[in-house]
This record gives sequence, C-alpha cells and structure tokens, in this order.
Amino acid sequence: MGFDFSEILLRVSGALFYILPIILFIILAIYYNSKIGSTKEGILILVGNILILIVAILHQFLYTLVESWGFELYAIINFGVNAISFIGSILFLIGLFLMMKKLIKAKQ
Repeated sequence: MGFDFSEILLRVSGALFYILPIILFIILAIYYNSKIGSTKEGILILVGNILILIVAILHQFLYTLVESWGFELYAIINFGVNAISFIGSILFLIGLFLMMKKLIKAKQ
C-alpha cells in the first residue's frame, strides 16, 4: 500500500483537525485541576479526554490493518476501541455534569 504526498497531507491535516480540540480539552482539564485542585469532576474530564485522545490516535492507523488482519479481526478490535471511546465520553460527560452542578449550586 503506497502513499503519495497528497494522501499523507490529507490524513495528517484531518487528524490534526480531529485531535487538536481533544488536546485543548486535556490542557484545559489540567489547568482546571491545577487551579482548583484535583476534584472528582476535573479528574473525570481529564481521564475521559485522555481515553478519547488515545482512541482518536488509534483510529488514524487502525484502518491500515484491515488488509493484513482481515475484516473480522479488524471489526472486533474496532469494536473494542470504540468501547474505550464510549467509556471516555461517559467519563467526560459525568465530569462535566458534576462541574455544572457545582457551579449552579455556587450561584444559588
């Protein structure tokens, strides 16, 4: 499987547009934890985004293994990777909900 320059450029730019916001969320979560202290919501948001980042990186390379692994094994591994992404998203959402709850409570 050969790659030409335009395909590589397209894949790298696509990955950057997909991964850059996740990295920014991680930076913001680290900043939040450093300013507020390690709270449940801060840790959940950070861990959730790290899992999502790992999956985003894996998805950039996973498709290349379809030919060598076969579709069945690829589908099983892809399902596992997507399950990790789901867990990361749930952790992020729980952390965001806890943070919102805390902010609303502080405003009242």
